[in-house]
Amino acid sequence: MCPKTPHGDYPQEETACHIIPSIAGKRVLLTGCASGIGKATAEVFAAHGVHMVICDIQDDIGQSLTSQISASNPNSKIQYQHLDVSVRSECNAVVEAAVRFLGGLDSLIHAAGSIHQDVAETITESELDRMLDVNIKGTVFMNQAVFPYLKTRGGTILNFGSDIASEPLPLLAHYAASKGAVQSFTRAVAREWGKYGIRANAVLPAVWTPIIDMYRENLEEESLEGHDVFMSDRVCLGEKFGDVEIDLVPVLAFLVSDASRWITGQMVPVNGGLSLVR
Repeated sequence: MCPKTPHGDYPQEETACHIIPSIAGKRVLLTGCASGIGKATAEVFAAHGVHMVICDIQDDIGQSLTSQISASNPNSKIQYQHLDVSVRSECNAVVEAAVRFLGGLDSLIHAAGSIHQDVAETITESELDRMLDVNIKGTVFMNQAVFPYLKTRGGTILNFGSDIASEPLPLLAHYAASKGAVQSFTRAVAREWGKYGIRANAVLPAVWTPIIDMYRENLEEESLEGHDVFMSDRVCLGEKFGDVEIDLVPVLAFLVSDASRWITGQMVPVNGGLSLVR
């Protein structure tokens, strides 16, 4: 075990390895692996003996990550697949290939997503189409694609919602709408598919990723200062976005693990208290 501080918290320089529940041997399909949440999840899960097929549209990055993870974790089976989640046929083909490679499937972690900033009154049809194609259709397509394989023996689905769905930020009206739809869809399939032993939950993360950097870069100085003040006031744990590896990935591991067998249909906020789910 790693040392703890007098208050019981792990030192910040420590990693998620200390607080991950048992997930060794789980067979996971992970989308959106090229950066941020998907990349950190792939790295930590592999270190804990998870077998994975990881997917993205950025093939050079995805293949490089796969080689790196495989070299560091020889006991984990890892494969990369190109996947545009907005294309139903690709979703079906990748899931079928993943099941063959892994010898079955236990979990889908659907981290792929799209975000674009614009004021509400000038959102174009093409911008809206892209947001809905990736965030909503992609979620529906991937959930549908894994359903036949999870139906026979149960399993877990983790989709990604957002606090922005209920408390939107400037420039993100269409993103907020798409994530609200993801959350409603997740609740619906949890109800419909629970009889098959399938657990579906949506994670609502407030963690620092390249997407946060991109959002901040597009804010004017006054808006950026206001955003920082807002976060300081609202995030009661740490007054800023959390760390992906330490604060979020252990929660994903818990939701994939058998320890969460009685949790489904939930919006799981991993946000330091930024907003309250109701």
